[in-house]
Amino acid sequence: MRPNGITLWRQIEESLSADIMSGRLATNQRLPSSDTLAARFGVNRHTVRKAIARLEAEGLVRIERGRGTYAVVNPLEYNLGPLQLFEQNLHEQNLVPTRTVLSVLECIPPREAANALEIPSSESALHVVTLGEADGTPVNYGQHYIASSRLPGIADAFRAFLGKKNQSFSFASLFASCRAPGYRRRNLRIRSRLPSPEESHHLNIDEREPVLITVVTSVGADGMPLTFAEMSFPSNRIELTLNF
Repeated sequence: MRPNGITLWRQIEESLSADIMSGRLATNQRLPSSDTLAARFGVNRHTVRKAIARLEAEGLVRIERGRGTYAVVNPLEYNLGPLQLFEQNLHEQNLVPTRTVLSVLECIPPREAANALEIPSSESALHVVTLGEADGTPVNYGQHYIASSRLPGIADAFRAFLGKKNQSFSFASLFASCRAPGYRRRNLRIRSRLPSPEESHHLNIDEREPVLITVVTSVGADGMPLTFAEMSFPSNRIELTLNF
């Protein structure tokens, strides 16, 4: 590759971007290694890495630790409307949703969670940690505080899914089985930050890649709060939308 008034890394970025957008590099296809790309473009690996970092910032590739760099043409659209839940979001995009319950325990929740759940600060809640995947790719990591005193049997219902990838798992159906139908979001906030070590590990992202955070309180048909959840999403795989 020869200089033509555009810096070398920018030329590499434009070339790879064209490959991705044209379909020559398909969605989820792994890009060649840095060494291979350096040889292809006649540059050093540092120049290639700079071009890849720019593509990642533009949302055209995702970097998975220990696995490589993958093309991303259409990030997953995740609708945050009051009734649009995880499984429905993925089914509508012809993706297979799986959810794994990573841990289930009773604890005294943080003050923010207790206030959202409208329970005394001394009352325990069920703390459930989940990992959601789309066609096997991690897309969200969730910490859920649940008003278990309002949901008899909910702890056992979650423990039945502990450590198992499941395509039929649904918060709405679990709560309905505990006599709490009409599960929906009541309010949410969105922010961003760098991932925690747990988020980086489970979402398989670099610790320098920001995550999108939704802080959500959900209720049942009677309007009583059932869950307070903080969900983290890898910012280069997810596009959050609000449809009301």
